[in-house]
Amino acid sequence: MGIPFRFIQCGDLHLGAPFRYLKSFGRSLDEAMMRATYGSFQNIVNLAIRQRVAAVLITGDIYDGAEHPLEAEMHFVRGCESLDKEHIAVYIVQGNHDPAESWKRHMPLPKNVHIFSSERVERVPLLVRGQEVAAIYGRSISSSTQYDDLTSDIHPLRSDLFSIALVHGTVGSHEGHDRTGPCSVDALRSIPIQYWAFGHIHKRQIVSENPHIVYAGNSQGLHRSESGPKGCYVVDVSSRGTIEARFHETNVIRFAEETIDLGQVQSVLDMQEMLRHKKEMLRKPGISMLLTIRVTGQGPLLDVVRDAKVRAAWMEESQSEESGKHGVYIIDINCESLEASSPGIAPGMVRDYVQALDAMHTGIESLEAIVKGRPEWKRLGSYSRLVTDTMLQSAYDRARGEGIRLLQGNDHED
Repeated sequence: MGIPFRFIQCGDLHLGAPFRYLKSFGRSLDEAMMRATYGSFQNIVNLAIRQRVAAVLITGDIYDGAEHPLEAEMHFVRGCESLDKEHIAVYIVQGNHDPAESWKRHMPLPKNVHIFSSERVERVPLLVRGQEVAAIYGRSISSSTQYDDLTSDIHPLRSDLFSIALVHGTVGSHEGHDRTGPCSVDALRSIPIQYWAFGHIHKRQIVSENPHIVYAGNSQGLHRSESGPKGCYVVDVSSRGTIEARFHETNVIRFAEETIDLGQVQSVLDMQEMLRHKKEMLRKPGISMLLTIRVTGQGPLLDVVRDAKVRAAWMEESQSEESGKHGVYIIDINCESLEASSPGIAPGMVRDYVQALDAMHTGIESLEAIVKGRPEWKRLGSYSRLVTDTMLQSAYDRARGEGIRLLQGNDHED
């Protein structure tokens, strides 16, 4: 029988990372965006203190790069000092964004912080009230070992009451992610570790519960493809070694996506009310939301929604409704799916048409070449000089849109 204990698993803090969003939404929110990664880490620190955890385990990529700003280091060190005052240990492996040889520390870390070596696997004890309750194994990434399976060198002692491994790497395959530290679930199961704490993949997931193989994801989304709550896991280990992992949201700003079906919208007023409704459904105290609206289906507003100026006006009006530090800001009204959403038309037909047409339009010069090759051009004579680039682009846009509508079918034909 062991002593029950609690720890936090987090990672991919990317402190000091540039925030990738579309435009300015006012000074207060812009400043909040620039400091969002710092705020999310402070939320982890505050959570660790409230939950009285024994340790905070960080699975790599504390910084967004080797050349991180000193301000990022200041926020990290200050957070670790706050944890040190509460006798909370911090265990770190370094990741591919901040590998061991490139992490240039200017500020000394407090004594409660342990950074695992990049040269070999280390074993360090996790103590609760002076007694060892678990062994933590880890090895930081160096640039030369980024594509090696570092888990294969982890060999826990049989005498361990409970064993935890910290790893920055890829379990299995993840499309769109660099295969840093690749390993497999079967290989991990062959090593007698009870809790694998992984970093690198920004989507939180419990890959396995026998043993526990856990990604906490990143603590703050950095762009709109990283939508939904971001945070960390608070993990309780009982005296019998059973595990309970609970997710806690720590992001300061959350990216979100919502869908509006045009079949449910009959007028412009309906659309404006729908946009307000989507915002109110998401609103949460203390968190700003950056919302992407995806428009699907068919309805009376189909042509209206396709107009970029109309969508921009809706977003501007929606943003003007927000006040105070926190709010729900619509950053995009996306209608790409409308080009292939009509019944009776294969989506690929419209897509192929659009791709072929756009391939012809490589610039205003290509439009001029097409127009000047038409017999009608010669009949213009001296009046051809009155045809401007703006007129050509406008004619192309109208023709493109008309072609899409004809392919999709027109319910209002005479």
